[in-house]
Amino acid sequence: MEKEALLKATTELLASAWPSTMAALCVWREARGEPYEVKRAVASVIFNRQTDKRWPNELDEVILQPLQFSAFNKDDPNATLFPKRSRTADWRAFEECCKAVMEVRLDGPTTVATHYFDASIETPSWAHKMKYVGKLGKMTFYKE
Repeated sequence: MEKEALLKATTELLASAWPSTMAALCVWREARGEPYEVKRAVASVIFNRQTDKRWPNELDEVILQPLQFSAFNKDDPNATLFPKRSRTADWRAFEECCKAVMEVRLDGPTTVATHYFDASIETPSWAHKMKYVGKLGKMTFYKE
Protein backbone atom coordinates (compact mmCIF):
# COMPACT_ATOMS: atom_id res chain seq x y z
CA MET A 1 0.00 0.00 0.00
CA GLU A 2 1.30 3.43 -0.85
CA LYS A 3 2.19 5.72 2.00
CA GLU A 4 -0.53 8.26 1.07
CA ALA A 5 -3.20 5.55 0.91
CA LEU A 6 -2.07 4.13 4.25
CA LEU A 7 -2.12 7.59 5.85
CA LYS A 8 -5.60 8.27 4.45
CA ALA A 9 -6.97 4.93 5.68
CA THR A 10 -5.41 5.35 9.13
CA THR A 11 -6.66 8.93 9.43
CA GLU A 12 -10.21 7.87 8.50
CA LEU A 13 -10.09 4.99 10.99
CA LEU A 14 -8.91 7.21 13.84
CA ALA A 15 -11.44 9.93 13.03
CA SER A 16 -14.31 7.44 12.84
CA ALA A 17 -13.40 6.02 16.26
CA TRP A 18 -13.45 9.45 17.95
CA PRO A 19 -17.18 9.64 18.82
CA SER A 20 -17.21 6.16 20.35
CA THR A 21 -13.97 6.85 22.21
CA MET A 22 -15.48 10.04 23.66
CA ALA A 23 -18.58 8.09 24.68
CA ALA A 24 -16.44 5.43 26.38
CA LEU A 25 -14.46 8.12 28.21
CA CYS A 26 -17.73 9.71 29.35
CA VAL A 27 -19.03 6.36 30.62
CA TRP A 28 -15.70 5.67 32.33
CA ARG A 29 -15.71 9.02 34.09
CA GLU A 30 -19.41 8.93 35.00
CA ALA A 31 -19.89 5.26 35.95
CA ARG A 32 -16.43 4.06 36.93
CA GLY A 33 -16.78 1.43 39.65
CA GLU A 34 -20.40 0.69 38.77
CA PRO A 35 -21.64 -2.70 37.51
CA TYR A 36 -21.61 -3.32 33.74
CA GLU A 37 -25.39 -2.85 33.41
CA VAL A 38 -25.03 0.69 34.79
CA LYS A 39 -22.29 1.47 32.27
CA ARG A 40 -24.58 0.28 29.46
CA ALA A 41 -27.41 2.40 30.82
CA VAL A 42 -25.19 5.51 30.92
CA ALA A 43 -24.07 4.77 27.35
CA SER A 44 -27.75 4.41 26.42
CA VAL A 45 -28.48 7.89 27.75
CA ILE A 46 -25.80 9.30 25.44
CA PHE A 47 -27.24 7.47 22.41
CA ASN A 48 -30.83 8.41 23.37
CA ARG A 49 -29.81 12.05 23.40
CA GLN A 50 -28.11 11.70 20.03
CA THR A 51 -31.41 10.59 18.48
CA ASP A 52 -33.41 13.31 20.27
CA LYS A 53 -33.79 16.51 18.22
CA ARG A 54 -33.06 18.64 21.30
CA TRP A 55 -29.42 17.53 21.26
CA PRO A 56 -26.77 17.46 18.53
CA ASN A 57 -26.60 14.55 16.08
CA GLU A 58 -23.01 13.63 16.94
CA LEU A 59 -22.07 11.64 20.05
CA ASP A 60 -19.09 13.79 20.94
CA GLU A 61 -21.17 16.96 20.59
CA VAL A 62 -23.88 15.48 22.85
CA ILE A 63 -21.26 14.70 25.49
CA LEU A 64 -19.61 18.11 25.31
CA GLN A 65 -22.83 20.11 25.66
CA PRO A 66 -22.25 22.47 28.59
CA LEU A 67 -23.42 21.16 31.97
CA GLN A 68 -24.84 17.92 30.58
CA PHE A 69 -22.31 15.31 31.73
CA SER A 70 -20.68 16.49 34.93
CA ALA A 71 -17.43 14.64 34.23
CA PHE A 72 -16.80 17.16 31.44
CA ASN A 73 -17.59 20.26 33.51
CA LYS A 74 -14.47 22.29 34.20
CA ASP A 75 -14.92 22.22 37.98
CA ASP A 76 -15.60 18.48 38.23
CA PRO A 77 -12.65 16.47 39.60
CA ASN A 78 -13.24 13.80 36.93
CA ALA A 79 -12.77 16.32 34.11
CA THR A 80 -9.02 15.84 34.10
CA LEU A 81 -8.98 12.06 34.57
CA PHE A 82 -8.01 9.72 31.77
CA PRO A 83 -7.55 5.95 31.89
CA LYS A 84 -3.92 4.87 31.73
CA ARG A 85 -2.67 1.62 30.25
CA SER A 86 -0.07 1.46 33.03
CA ARG A 87 -2.86 1.30 35.63
CA THR A 88 -4.30 -2.12 34.86
CA ALA A 89 -7.58 -1.67 36.76
CA ASP A 90 -8.24 1.69 35.09
CA TRP A 91 -7.51 0.30 31.67
CA ARG A 92 -9.71 -2.77 32.16
CA ALA A 93 -12.53 -0.53 33.36
CA PHE A 94 -12.08 1.68 30.29
CA GLU A 95 -12.14 -1.38 28.00
CA GLU A 96 -15.38 -2.44 29.69
CA CYS A 97 -16.81 1.03 28.98
CA CYS A 98 -15.73 0.70 25.33
CA LYS A 99 -17.57 -2.62 25.18
CA ALA A 100 -20.70 -1.08 26.72
CA VAL A 101 -20.67 1.75 24.16
CA MET A 102 -20.24 -0.65 21.25
CA GLU A 103 -22.99 -2.97 22.50
CA VAL A 104 -25.40 -0.05 22.74
CA ARG A 105 -24.30 1.12 19.27
CA LEU A 106 -24.95 -2.36 17.84
CA ASP A 107 -27.92 -3.57 19.89
CA GLY A 108 -29.64 -0.33 20.78
CA PRO A 109 -30.20 1.40 24.13
CA THR A 110 -31.11 -0.63 27.22
CA THR A 111 -33.22 2.19 28.65
CA VAL A 112 -35.38 5.04 27.36
CA ALA A 113 -33.73 7.45 29.80
CA THR A 114 -32.27 10.75 28.63
CA HIS A 115 -31.00 11.85 32.05
CA TYR A 116 -29.51 10.35 35.20
CA PHE A 117 -27.80 11.40 38.37
CA ASP A 118 -25.54 9.74 40.89
CA ALA A 119 -26.98 9.07 44.35
CA SER A 120 -23.95 10.77 45.88
CA ILE A 121 -25.41 14.16 44.98
CA GLU A 122 -28.60 15.88 46.02
CA THR A 123 -31.55 15.22 43.70
CA PRO A 124 -31.27 17.81 40.91
CA SER A 125 -34.19 20.20 40.39
CA TRP A 126 -34.74 18.88 36.86
CA ALA A 127 -35.55 15.38 38.19
CA HIS A 128 -38.88 16.56 39.66
CA LYS A 129 -40.07 17.58 36.18
CA MET A 130 -39.27 14.26 34.50
CA LYS A 131 -40.58 10.73 34.39
CA TYR A 132 -38.74 8.31 36.65
CA VAL A 133 -37.38 5.37 34.65
CA GLY A 134 -35.52 3.34 37.29
CA LYS A 135 -32.48 2.92 39.46
CA LEU A 136 -29.37 0.89 38.70
CA GLY A 137 -26.44 0.85 41.07
CA LYS A 138 -25.99 4.40 42.38
CA MET A 139 -27.63 5.95 39.31
CA THR A 140 -31.24 7.08 39.05
CA PHE A 141 -32.58 7.42 35.48
CA TYR A 142 -35.24 9.75 34.07
CA LYS A 143 -36.88 10.59 30.77
CA GLU A 144 -38.10 14.01 29.75
